[in-house]
Amino acid sequence: MADTICNHAETSGDRYGAERAIAEALAPTVVPMPPPKLPAQNFIARHWRGELSLARAYWVNHLLLGTIASVAVVGLAWLIERDATEQPVRWLIALLVTWSLIIAFSTWAMVGIWRSATAYRRSGKRYWGAAAKLAVLLGAIQLALAVASAVIPQAIGICEILSGDTRLGPHQFKAQNNGTMLDFSGGITFGTARELELMLNAMDNVRTIRLNSDGGRVAEAQKMAELIRARGLSTFVTGHCVSACTIAFLGGKQRYLLSTAKLGFHQPYFPGMTADAKRSAIVREQIRLQYFGLSRAFAERANRASPSDMWYPELDELVRERVVTAVVTPQRSKPETTVAPAPPAPTVSARL
Repeated sequence: MADTICNHAETSGDRYGAERAIAEALAPTVVPMPPPKLPAQNFIARHWRGELSLARAYWVNHLLLGTIASVAVVGLAWLIERDATEQPVRWLIALLVTWSLIIAFSTWAMVGIWRSATAYRRSGKRYWGAAAKLAVLLGAIQLALAVASAVIPQAIGICEILSGDTRLGPHQFKAQNNGTMLDFSGGITFGTARELELMLNAMDNVRTIRLNSDGGRVAEAQKMAELIRARGLSTFVTGHCVSACTIAFLGGKQRYLLSTAKLGFHQPYFPGMTADAKRSAIVREQIRLQYFGLSRAFAERANRASPSDMWYPELDELVRERVVTAVVTPQRSKPETTVAPAPPAPTVSARL
């Protein structure tokens, strides 16, 4: 009897064990799930999502880091822009890189502040959240205006230089008076100074540069003036020489002006110039004019005329200020183009 019960128990245990084994085999395999991914902890992502406090987002990330970033961007732009007026491609790269960084940082800062301000207001503190959002809106408007009024016009202006400055018109050099005079007329575009240098290297007898131009690029005119000054050449204007052309004219050792000709001055200009850039350019031009021996008062007056205007000083003032060393009276019997500016000089009505 005991054996029967034991056998029955063993048989039942085997059946139950088999059933349990089968059930376990058929049961789905439980794969442990990975731990939930935690939000990024770096402050750049947290700021962007608005997870930081409003005070940190505004005062630390926006103002403090913004100041540091501005200094870094200005330094980078300075490294790229050195002599950039002589290398328009570098100038354009500096402009695009600088403003791309400014726009990227400003967007990151403003989005983060806006989201932090939204979270701040949900907590029931409304005043500073609203103030922060107003500051963000004003900053966005200011950034958009800067891009529209400065960045885009500057980029267009640089592209004009790269495309050949067709707006300034063509120019030409022509040998006159058996090679003793080199005549220049037309716009002073990028590369004009290099052309002048090549012409002077090929002509040994040049003593005078005759200029008749509406001006153009200041940096090129300055290089022309330096070439003329280094060779001790005279300059002569028989028609008109205005804007940047006057810089090249001032490079002459002797500076002759036909009594019927005009010299015109105005302050420097480039598309998209900010108020600060304009002030800096005016100061540089005043220093440049004084370098040529002109008085401070004349330099300031010359840079007072707006880019759309022109100041034409009287002959007496030009002579008194040593802008012109001699005013030449045209001889009736000869056309203006044959008047020789070098000694023996034509009839001179005023001379220093």
